[in-house]
Amino acid sequence: MLAHTDTSALPAATVQNDISIEQSRVPFTAACFAGPGKEWSLAPLQKPEDVKANPPLAYKLQRAAKSLDADRLYAPTPVDSNGEIINPAQLSRVFILGGGVVMFRNPAAPADGTLLRDPGDAGIFSAGGCGVIVTTIDDRLIFAHAGRESLIDRARILDGRPRRHESVVDSIMEAYRGLGYKSHQLTRLKAWMFYSIRPEDFLHRYDDTTYGEYNRRVGTDLEARGLGEGARRVSGGVELDLPAVARARFVHQGVPAKNIHLEHAYLADELPHTRRGGGRYLVAIVRS
Repeated sequence: MLAHTDTSALPAATVQNDISIEQSRVPFTAACFAGPGKEWSLAPLQKPEDVKANPPLAYKLQRAAKSLDADRLYAPTPVDSNGEIINPAQLSRVFILGGGVVMFRNPAAPADGTLLRDPGDAGIFSAGGCGVIVTTIDDRLIFAHAGRESLIDRARILDGRPRRHESVVDSIMEAYRGLGYKSHQLTRLKAWMFYSIRPEDFLHRYDDTTYGEYNRRVGTDLEARGLGEGARRVSGGVELDLPAVARARFVHQGVPAKNIHLEHAYLADELPHTRRGGGRYLVAIVRS
């Protein structure tokens, strides 16, 4: 049992955006909970028994979930930014957080996203500048981590070794096809980007002693693939606009531009990221 079970005075999200049924056939809430340092990192929770060893973290997750009317947390492990979407059943480790809140997680099956099937389902991950994609069609909702390597195949650019899908966007579209949707039906899909690092904060310098080779190639590669709107060339480097990369990729997949929403795509000033002193916050997508 956790030492804390009180659910009064639930915390307010630092940033919260509610997408209504008029905007999406599946209404949902996107939110961020801020915190100094790495206190929102989910890394300490690898096995169900880790809950007892980390009661403050488990309690914070429970309270954040309760504040958004969520009771089932689906937490893919995006450490590899591999662009994969997995079935929720693959998140097979069950973490009892208390107060009726349960988290499903499986670090042995790394992935960027999954489906949220029912009201009260929440998709969560800990972030430091990586955005999130939410897509809906009919009564289906998929959420996914949308970091740089989730959207751009780094290994292919550097070594010519392409992965199964160039981008998490392609994996999302394949996941819907696996649910029975044909390409012409996927023109009804709607997509949102939330909480990505701003391009002006995401400069990739050509003279970087560690990453210079990638930084010099990535802008040219995006331009060659018709994704050049995601690369802003400036003096000495290129700024990556990840929401623009995602939007262009969805358009290439046949999603109408009018169905792709970037109104909340960029990180609020009060949230930390790796290029501004670091720090972790919790991202939550909750199906209403």
